[in-house]
Amino acid sequence: MLQRQIKSDRRTRQTGKFIRDAFLQLIAEKGYPAITIQDITDRAEMNRSTFYYHYKGKEELLEQCIHEMLSLAEKDIMRPAGTNDQETNSTECNDQIRFYIRLFEHISGQADFYRVMLRHVPLCGQRLSGIIQQFYQARIFSNHPIADNLVISRELLTTYITGAYTAVILSWLEQGLPYTPASMAQQLSLVMNKGPYRAAGLLQ
Repeated sequence: MLQRQIKSDRRTRQTGKFIRDAFLQLIAEKGYPAITIQDITDRAEMNRSTFYYHYKGKEELLEQCIHEMLSLAEKDIMRPAGTNDQETNSTECNDQIRFYIRLFEHISGQADFYRVMLRHVPLCGQRLSGIIQQFYQARIFSNHPIADNLVISRELLTTYITGAYTAVILSWLEQGLPYTPASMAQQLSLVMNKGPYRAAGLLQ
């Protein structure tokens, strides 16, 4: 009985993967709005009843794909600092670098997903930006000594930061990941700490 259940669970996971892989390919080819259930089942080589056994429609499929991936992102990025981290001190700078490294490691490990979804599905970019914003609210603003006395709007600042992150991530993906996650972390840390002009060496 247990062995039968294990085989059934494995088959269910495998079918779900076929559906998600077909869905991602189709989004890249024709965009999410144009995709039909028939397109998905044809690409995954299964009948419609099998699809509907797993999902109510393409909306639920999209939501689950994004939710599962970003849940993994939160797990990868937000875990407590441990002995495997290069930066063991709990300073703001090290916390920021640690976040950058984990973020880009996660993105690089799931590059095909993010390359398609960030380009074609705005909802994915919005949700990813939410994770970045959560980090800044929880770990930067809450611990910074002048966080309550910012000279510009906190909302404007977080929108700028999260929008810049998402744009940089998509550019990095579309260029074929030319820099390592550690290199991306170092460069973005410089930009965020010094500002773009000083980080680039245009101002002293």
